[in-house]
Amino acid sequence: MKKNFSYIVIGSGSSGLVIAIGLARAKKDVLLIEKGNFGGDCTNYGCIPSKSIIASAKAAHFITSSKDFGIGLDLNSINLDNSLQRTRNIVEEVRSTEDKNALEKHGVTVLQGKALFLDKHTLNVETGKDSFQVLGKKIIIATGSSPKIPEIENLHTVNYLTNESVFELKKIPQSLIVLGGGPIGAELAQTFQRLGAKVSLVHSHKTLLTRESEKTGKVLKETFENEGIQLFLSSHPKSIDKTSNGILLKVEENDSKEIRTIEAEKILIATGRKPNIDLDLEKASIDFTENGISTNAYKQTSQKHIYAVGDCSGPPFFTHLAEHQARTVLQSLLLFRKKVDLQPIPRVTYTDPEVATIGLTEEEALPNMKVYYLPFSKIDRAVCEGKTNGFITIVTKKWSSKILGATIVGPHAGELLMEIALAMKFNIPLRKLNKVIHAYPIYSRGFRKISDLYLTETLLPLFKK
Repeated sequence: MKKNFSYIVIGSGSSGLVIAIGLARAKKDVLLIEKGNFGGDCTNYGCIPSKSIIASAKAAHFITSSKDFGIGLDLNSINLDNSLQRTRNIVEEVRSTEDKNALEKHGVTVLQGKALFLDKHTLNVETGKDSFQVLGKKIIIATGSSPKIPEIENLHTVNYLTNESVFELKKIPQSLIVLGGGPIGAELAQTFQRLGAKVSLVHSHKTLLTRESEKTGKVLKETFENEGIQLFLSSHPKSIDKTSNGILLKVEENDSKEIRTIEAEKILIATGRKPNIDLDLEKASIDFTENGISTNAYKQTSQKHIYAVGDCSGPPFFTHLAEHQARTVLQSLLLFRKKVDLQPIPRVTYTDPEVATIGLTEEEALPNMKVYYLPFSKIDRAVCEGKTNGFITIVTKKWSSKILGATIVGPHAGELLMEIALAMKFNIPLRKLNKVIHAYPIYSRGFRKISDLYLTETLLPLFKK
């Protein structure tokens, strides 16, 4: 294998693939280095496996709740363990489109191994058996992130799960403790509860999904409790012990300091993520902190020929943000330098009901802003499908109705959010959304209804004085 390359990309997650394949299609000389499975966290441990098993859990939940739709089925004759194998099969299918052979067909040179900087242009790649030194004129770091493991007494003595290992289970555990009530913890807690596990969720904050609105946390709390999940909110883990049947976790309530114990077969750690920056960055004089590699508006590091994109450059850790950054860097490499567009970033948590947010939440609205609220019970499609446990809130400037943020809790919330994201991007005010004919009875007619509130709640009161 040659040693000198015009471009070297470290990491084959969403951002690394976008840049490496884009450069190869432009007939550029590019080497991609990957130490693990191709496709990065999203394909192997995140988006693809989690959304696959969530789909299985939704199917199971529909069966158990089918009596609400006048049918009445049960799970007695169904092997729920098969959902784990289905998930692995889907991961393999997606991974096959991003593996070494697929990349080489695009014209990308591929080297599997761990990359460490030797200097500003040289990398040493350890493949297990051998090591190679390669030089790059320009280097793109796209190494992603990994689970952040908290310090808990005796945690090292048990075989705890993370999102990188939970999908390798062969059987649904009879009981499961989930540490963390953020997106990963919330999604997987509900999923395993629906697939037959007895789930206990421990979260250090008073509400689930702490970044979201109070209304969102309330809906999820009620939903989880109704589905049988035992919640330990405003609590933190103290110690863990191995037992003959699994593990015993002691948790402390933040306010009362009361110690409670939870027993389960397995424990899943979902307490956050950290950037993967173990690359000997000091040897290349690249600035970084524990939160990630420092970059400018063009995603260049302190060494202008070295870029850092995606999770390795710090939070928020979203696949779609990593891809957005990568597309911008690719344009800078091939055409002309371009800053990353700092538009509001949508975020979606794939619980049921789904949670989707962009921009400001209700709690972040200022006095010169207006918050509009519409429950899903006022959307006919939601009533027909029995999905009324949700809402839409939109934050706007009061008089212009310029949209500053939105939260949607309900079915298809992620897809619904994109209409609002488009309006925000192109400065379409809320009051104009009712001028679009929305097919009846789709969920997005909720936006037409909520845009009418600008007239009834903001303008008409002026004429009643």
